[in-house]
Amino acid sequence: MISLILADDHTMVRQAIATTLKATGLFSIEYECGDGAELVETALKFKADIILMDISMPKMNGFAALEKLLHHRPQYKVIILSMHSEREYVEAVKLAGARAYIQKDAPSEQLIQVIQEVASGKTYFPANDHQRADALTVSINPLENLTRREREIFYLVVAGRSNKQIAQLLSLAAKTVENHRGNIFKKLKVASTVELIHFAAKNGLLEP
Repeated sequence: MISLILADDHTMVRQAIATTLKATGLFSIEYECGDGAELVETALKFKADIILMDISMPKMNGFAALEKLLHHRPQYKVIILSMHSEREYVEAVKLAGARAYIQKDAPSEQLIQVIQEVASGKTYFPANDHQRADALTVSINPLENLTRREREIFYLVVAGRSNKQIAQLLSLAAKTVENHRGNIFKKLKVASTVELIHFAAKNGLLEP
């Protein structure tokens, strides 16, 4: 039986997914989380074979949660379950280390198959986006020059978090966050948070 931690801020959606998966007899839902911060805290305390998570979540968005989680537990197999189909979202989570990306409107049979494949060591990304991504060179990825920690802070900054809030979320000193923030600005060639948000929006990395 494959064990999962499930994270989605929409309670009814989360419960429906959990019910569907448990009904197969193939999966056990160890924990359910309603936001990114809760997911990270839970996943760092307890183990599961698979983490199935949304991208758009409160407190700590999915991008930042994914970065922080894999920073501390790189062995985790993470599947992104999202309403977004844009190539930029797929590319961003692939760069962050997710093993699969599946849309929420996909048939339950497909979700079950993807979870099983990822559990066995495979990866899965939508065919059309995967093909287009393969045709691109790595150098076009807008965040390729950022470290994992810098990407983690990047997503929190564009989500509107202050240095103090980021420091609390990531258990860092405020000065350390400030230094990372400066490095991010320098690497992405922006001069302010406003410009950074424009950069994120332009590259499809700003959540609606």
